[in-house]
Amino acid sequence: MNPRRHEPPPPEIHRLLLEAAAPHAHQIRRSDPEAALDTVARAPLGACFHNSVRPDPVTGETARRRYADELGDMAIAYLLTPDRRRTTRT
Repeated sequence: MNPRRHEPPPPEIHRLLLEAAAPHAHQIRRSDPEAALDTVARAPLGACFHNSVRPDPVTGETARRRYADELGDMAIAYLLTPDRRRTTRT
Protein backbone atom coordinates (compact mmCIF):
# COMPACT_ATOMS: atom_id res chain seq x y z
CA MET A 1 0.00 0.00 0.00
CA ASN A 2 1.34 3.40 -0.94
CA PRO A 3 1.46 5.58 2.21
CA ARG A 4 1.11 8.70 0.05
CA ARG A 5 -2.18 7.51 -1.44
CA HIS A 6 -4.31 9.48 1.03
CA GLU A 7 -2.27 12.68 1.00
CA PRO A 8 -3.70 15.74 -0.75
CA PRO A 9 -2.41 16.35 -4.28
CA PRO A 10 0.87 18.29 -4.46
CA PRO A 11 0.86 22.01 -5.25
CA GLU A 12 0.87 22.86 -8.95
CA ILE A 13 4.60 23.66 -9.14
CA HIS A 14 5.45 20.42 -7.35
CA ARG A 15 3.21 18.47 -9.73
CA LEU A 16 4.81 20.10 -12.78
CA LEU A 17 8.30 19.23 -11.55
CA LEU A 18 7.28 15.61 -11.01
CA GLU A 19 5.70 15.44 -14.48
CA ALA A 20 8.80 16.96 -16.12
CA ALA A 21 11.06 14.41 -14.45
CA ALA A 22 8.83 11.37 -15.05
CA PRO A 23 10.19 10.51 -18.54
CA HIS A 24 13.67 10.27 -17.02
CA ALA A 25 12.69 8.11 -14.04
CA HIS A 26 14.56 5.11 -15.50
CA GLN A 27 17.83 7.02 -14.99
CA ILE A 28 17.31 7.59 -11.27
CA ARG A 29 19.82 5.60 -9.23
CA ARG A 30 18.20 6.09 -5.81
CA SER A 31 16.68 3.01 -4.15
CA ASP A 32 13.21 4.64 -4.10
CA PRO A 33 12.83 6.70 -7.30
CA GLU A 34 9.37 7.98 -6.34
CA ALA A 35 10.63 9.32 -3.00
CA ALA A 36 13.72 10.77 -4.70
CA LEU A 37 11.57 12.66 -7.21
CA ASP A 38 9.41 13.93 -4.38
CA THR A 39 12.52 15.17 -2.56
CA VAL A 40 13.82 16.86 -5.70
CA ALA A 41 10.45 18.52 -6.28
CA ARG A 42 10.35 19.85 -2.71
CA ALA A 43 13.96 21.04 -2.45
CA PRO A 44 13.85 23.90 -5.02
CA LEU A 45 10.57 25.13 -3.53
CA GLY A 46 12.19 25.22 -0.10
CA ALA A 47 15.28 26.93 -1.49
CA CYS A 48 13.16 29.58 -3.21
CA PHE A 49 11.18 30.20 -0.02
CA HIS A 50 14.41 30.43 1.97
CA ASN A 51 15.83 32.90 -0.56
CA SER A 52 12.74 35.08 -0.26
CA VAL A 53 13.10 35.47 3.53
CA ARG A 54 16.88 35.97 3.65
CA PRO A 55 18.17 39.46 4.37
CA ASP A 56 20.41 39.12 1.28
CA PRO A 57 18.24 37.32 -1.31
CA VAL A 58 19.45 36.43 -4.77
CA THR A 59 18.17 39.26 -6.97
CA GLY A 60 18.47 40.22 -10.60
CA GLU A 61 17.78 38.09 -13.63
CA THR A 62 21.34 36.79 -14.06
CA ALA A 63 21.72 35.83 -10.40
CA ARG A 64 18.32 34.13 -10.30
CA ARG A 65 19.12 32.11 -13.42
CA ARG A 66 22.46 31.04 -11.94
CA TYR A 67 20.72 30.07 -8.67
CA ALA A 68 18.15 28.04 -10.61
CA ASP A 69 20.89 26.33 -12.65
CA GLU A 70 22.83 25.45 -9.50
CA LEU A 71 19.70 24.03 -7.84
CA GLY A 72 19.00 22.00 -10.97
CA ASP A 73 22.56 20.67 -11.03
CA MET A 74 22.27 19.61 -7.38
CA ALA A 75 18.95 17.87 -8.04
CA ILE A 76 20.34 15.97 -11.03
CA ALA A 77 23.46 14.94 -9.09
CA TYR A 78 21.26 13.63 -6.27
CA LEU A 79 19.05 11.62 -8.61
CA LEU A 80 22.02 10.11 -10.43
CA THR A 81 23.87 9.13 -7.23
CA PRO A 82 23.09 5.79 -5.61
CA ASP A 83 22.05 5.76 -1.96
CA ARG A 84 24.90 5.87 0.53
CA ARG A 85 25.48 2.65 2.34
CA ARG A 86 24.36 2.86 5.93
CA THR A 87 26.44 1.33 8.67
CA THR A 88 25.23 0.20 12.08
CA ARG A 89 26.78 3.38 13.52
CA THR A 90 24.52 5.75 11.52
